[in-house]
Amino acid sequence: MRAPLFVLVGVLLHGIVTADEVYLKGGGRLSGRIVTRTAEKIEVDVGAGLVGVPASSVLKIEEGRSALHDYEDRARQVAPDDADGWVALAEFAQARGLGTQSRQAYEAAVRASPSDPRANEALGNVLVDGRWLSEDAAYQARGYVRFEGEWVTAAEQEAMQRARAAEDEAERQRQASEDRVREAEARAEEAEARAREAEAQAESGTELWYGWGGVPAYWPVRPAVPPRVRPRAPR
Repeated sequence: MRAPLFVLVGVLLHGIVTADEVYLKGGGRLSGRIVTRTAEKIEVDVGAGLVGVPASSVLKIEEGRSALHDYEDRARQVAPDDADGWVALAEFAQARGLGTQSRQAYEAAVRASPSDPRANEALGNVLVDGRWLSEDAAYQARGYVRFEGEWVTAAEQEAMQRARAAEDEAERQRQASEDRVREAEARAEEAEARAREAEAQAESGTELWYGWGGVPAYWPVRPAVPPRVRPRAPR
């Protein structure tokens, strides 16, 4: 099950022409720069991060030179205050699929020259009143607020909150109406059941009466028959 993942990593790193090649027993391959190599584990820096594999799963290793090596060599030659040099290095890394290193170089360019438009735009910063700010800080500086994961104006937030409150109230009223309907239906069913029971009792010759507590009492409706008196025999 591991081979497809390693194959995918290899495909993503197709842009690295020469590198340390780690061939796996499952048929996959990792291309990059080996940073850790022990009897238990091998870690390869593939440009977007570190990928570690058990040493027991490695078939063979072919060491070479990758774009990461070139990036690191170039980075050592760029002065901390050389914004142009860091921008050029960032573009070099981006062209070779080294996204993490490209961002690091752009960040170094901003440290060297905070107003450099190339590095700021590449990092997603926004120019507000002559200052380069992160996207979130730029929204805040322009009076936007974060609401339900989106940046909106205060007026938009208030309107959406009113709409939510109206929806909640409508739902509450709808639920209350349904509760009243269910209660009325239950009372109607109870009355109908009582009527059927009274009708059944009337047909059987007893009268159904509901007294205190709703407990039915049964009263005879037919006249009582007086006892028959047998005449005495003459003496």
